[in-house]
Amino acid sequence: MIRAAALCLALFAAAPASAQPAQAATTPFVETRTLVLAHDGRERSAIMDAAPDLRDAPVLVALHGGIGSAGYIRRRAGVTLARRGWVVLWPEAVDDWSDGRVDASGRPFSEVDDVGFLRALIEALAAEGTVDPDRVFFAGPSIGGMMTLRMLCEAPDLVAGAAIAIAAAPIGLDCPDGPPRPVLYLHGTADAIVPEEGGRIAGSFLLARDRGSAEPVADTLARLAARNRCDGFAETALPDRVADDGSRVLRRDYLGCAAPLRHFVVEGGGHSWPGMRRSAMGEALIGATNQDISATAEIERFFAEIAAQGG
Repeated sequence: MIRAAALCLALFAAAPASAQPAQAATTPFVETRTLVLAHDGRERSAIMDAAPDLRDAPVLVALHGGIGSAGYIRRRAGVTLARRGWVVLWPEAVDDWSDGRVDASGRPFSEVDDVGFLRALIEALAAEGTVDPDRVFFAGPSIGGMMTLRMLCEAPDLVAGAAIAIAAAPIGLDCPDGPPRPVLYLHGTADAIVPEEGGRIAGSFLLARDRGSAEPVADTLARLAARNRCDGFAETALPDRVADDGSRVLRRDYLGCAAPLRHFVVEGGGHSWPGMRRSAMGEALIGATNQDISATAEIERFFAEIAAQGG
């Protein structure tokens, strides 16, 4: 059992469950707890959603973006996996994630040991038998997607699969070649925050704050394809179900890979989460929000397929 000094569990009232198909709801009750972990001289925390008394469960580690928090992304993402026998973790960054970005002088934006924190969090839950350490999946949008890439680069032994949305590898992240891992990648071609062609994060937004730079999306995809030893891709245009959302989706399934690589290209999409509720003010700031697919549902489906195969 984990020592109380290392991991304190505080039981909160369970949050309302997200809507989902009746056949997917196999767990009737989900508890929401706050986990508090002492790591590297800091008190760190994560929200955990899970059914009571789970053992050796697959786990989704959902990393919030640069604006928001663990609670914010949890309320908005509509994740259903906890009701299907998964543990879902929503860790909290100290400020932004320490994802490898550097400022104009080459200094890291953050030197917080987030890789170590996330590893310690999983190891603590594995030690008490709650989660299966061989079925740990990371996902995140924006800065959370960049942190997911860092976990894939620096802690591949911990990553059974990754989902990276509206993000690209930050300039400054050292990413050596590593073992193939299943990856789902999603980006919008009209993203002005993390531009498809690479460059300064936030572009003309937030001029008073340097947030680093990212490489072109194509370069990140090329690295992932090489890592997974893929040989090209097959592209499918998905149905344009909502004609007035200003976007459409292409799905690229990479071929001959040692581990699956799936890429959703949202043509005309902004720095937004497909399937999220649209608003005129939001779209004026971050661009079009695609309504043809649900990013959450696609990620859950992808991870569930991998987890069913044992990671």
